[in-house]
Amino acid sequence: MVTMTLRSRRADPPRWPVWPFDALLWTLFLGPILSPLLRASELPLLAESGVLARELLATYVCPTPERSLLLLGLPMAVCARCWGATIGLWVARIVVGQFTRTDEGLAPGVRGAAGPLWAALWWYRGLPWAARLALAALPFLLWPLEIVGHDAGWWFAPLGLILLNGALAGFAAGLCFCAAWPGLWAPRHTQ
Repeated sequence: MVTMTLRSRRADPPRWPVWPFDALLWTLFLGPILSPLLRASELPLLAESGVLARELLATYVCPTPERSLLLLGLPMAVCARCWGATIGLWVARIVVGQFTRTDEGLAPGVRGAAGPLWAALWWYRGLPWAARLALAALPFLLWPLEIVGHDAGWWFAPLGLILLNGALAGFAAGLCFCAAWPGLWAPRHTQ
């Protein structure tokens, strides 16, 4: 009589292609830049599409369109804070891309001062999704504080500070999105 032991092999989690995520990030990054460039071209169809992009984003997405950076003398489609958020999303995507380059979770050649960053990313990745979402939402609490303080005349925040505020929130949101995208940031391997 032969006895067999069956081992259930855990199925690999589904992996989504990364190109839609990257395409969305490129659209978010380049869209606000293209709007003033299209308007500056003064070509009939292109200029109107640039105006349409500015009006739609300034009306429905951006909380403070009057705080936009200027490009060729025309305001970008979103404020400095919103565009900073897209920069933060890209920084998070690049960091996670470097982080997941090898199975050990360390990019080739990373040593010394980068160690705590990788340890923090491993810690973050090990959190439950609700905790990651809560941590990603925290930097966005600075946005209403800055907007109310500016509108009430308590302070005037320069565009560089607003851009940095947006980049911080975008980085936190980017880490959350990268962790949620199936296959982009693999979970810790357990032996």
